[in-house]
Amino acid sequence: MHPDSVTDWLKKFSKRHGLPHINPHGFRHTMASMLYFNGVDSVSISKRLGHAQVSTTANIYAHVIEEADQRNADILSEIFLKKARL
Repeated sequence: MHPDSVTDWLKKFSKRHGLPHINPHGFRHTMASMLYFNGVDSVSISKRLGHAQVSTTANIYAHVIEEADQRNADILSEIFLKKARL
């Protein structure tokens, strides 16, 4: 398979269905972000991405990790405040 085959197919598919174009590598970033936002640890995500070191993953996805952590803090805050009101 030629390396451009998937990219070309995605481009045509997106156009045909009125979707924004996303390159295949974008799915990789989407997967990692979704895993972080669902509480999966950096070691597991790093292995899935094939990074030799977890620090590589942490550096690339630092902004995602920070945002996911803030969401988790907000969730905990809501839980504790709800229980305090009961």
